[in-house]
Amino acid sequence: MNKNILMICYYYPPLTDVGCKRSVFFAKYFKEYGWNPFVLSVKNPDTTYCSLGADTPPEDIPVTYSLSLFSLYKFFGKLNALLYRLLKVFRIELKKNYFLEFLCVPDIFIGWVPLAIVNGLKLIKKHDIDLIYVSITPLSSAMIGWWLKKITGKPLVLDYRDPFGVDLTKYQPHFVDGWFRSHVDRWYANAMLRSCDMLTVTTRETEQLYREQYPFVNGKIHTIYNGFDHHFLDQLQSENKFEKFTIIYTGEFYYPIEYEYFFAGLDLLKKQGYITSYNFQFLFYGGNISDLKHILAKYDIKDLVALRQRIPYVEVLREIQKSHLQLLRIMQPMISTKLFEGIPLNIPFLATIPEGEVEQIIRKYSPSSFVVTEKRPEPVAESIVNAMQQYRDGKIADNHVSEFLSSFSRAESAKNMLALMENLLPGR
Repeated sequence: MNKNILMICYYYPPLTDVGCKRSVFFAKYFKEYGWNPFVLSVKNPDTTYCSLGADTPPEDIPVTYSLSLFSLYKFFGKLNALLYRLLKVFRIELKKNYFLEFLCVPDIFIGWVPLAIVNGLKLIKKHDIDLIYVSITPLSSAMIGWWLKKITGKPLVLDYRDPFGVDLTKYQPHFVDGWFRSHVDRWYANAMLRSCDMLTVTTRETEQLYREQYPFVNGKIHTIYNGFDHHFLDQLQSENKFEKFTIIYTGEFYYPIEYEYFFAGLDLLKKQGYITSYNFQFLFYGGNISDLKHILAKYDIKDLVALRQRIPYVEVLREIQKSHLQLLRIMQPMISTKLFEGIPLNIPFLATIPEGEVEQIIRKYSPSSFVVTEKRPEPVAESIVNAMQQYRDGKIADNHVSEFLSSFSRAESAKNMLALMENLLPGR
């Protein structure tokens, strides 16, 4: 008999944020593999924080949209602006929004919790739900799952797309959170992790952090990678490369990660005469374009860079295919979805990343990629020159696509998740 699963996913179409992708592909493949997913999402998402678009969910998967009663982000944003202007009269300047820091526990999305619990209970009763799955973030979603498990006794799976409640200084030494907030987050994480029957994360490095800092999760934590949906390859044709040697970057640029040395490397090559606007371009598709303009002016490389707005996902994949290198940056211990896209599209990376899990995956599956672990312009410039030469000489080796997809396809990730969840059900 098919199993019925309640999927609590704040990020779900018509939202277009990257957090939607994991929930959508899980729902899609759970259905394909014989489970019946019932999705519970938000009816009126906070569009000051989330991106609302025209995306539609899979047609054959029922979705219940639950109303959020209030938006703390909007409310405390206005209150903070008022306080900021008031204190400025006394020459006191606020450094951050302390209302969000101290009053939004566990997060700003708490407004969707009450009715989501009510609607979740209705879905559990109506569809005889076997298991509750919660996609996190937002952190408030874990509270919904916690209450539903407490009331119904159903097994609870928490799926952390990003690490929460763990000390990240091992990978991000300059990461500093407020004393109050870090203690509150750790208390909340501890309570939620103890309540769940299974915890999944998206990288081995993240899993290790939880094992070290929350030893009690050792028997129930697993890594389920995001992966790549191989069906997208069917929508793509073989593409000729751009005439100019092209390095592409798509999506959010993650400004907290050091990045200036990459553009300094382009400046170095321009001054040395290796690249010009006639033979080279750095192609950027994404948001916050204005934030990059100051660095382009600083190094006088505006003529080498094409800044463009977002385009539909399949078109992005085509642009990646036509490029020569894909710039990869990560905020360790997370893994960018660009890793899972670039290898199946058979494009080498220029990966400006620290040593670790992502570096090992690239070296195993993408032999012609260039991994730069030093935050200096010289190795960036050297890698670009070597890549241009290898393309001219026809020495770029193919990525190990089939081998990669056998371990990192979204279909495989969903299959692994279902195998783990089967063990939580009665009689197993």
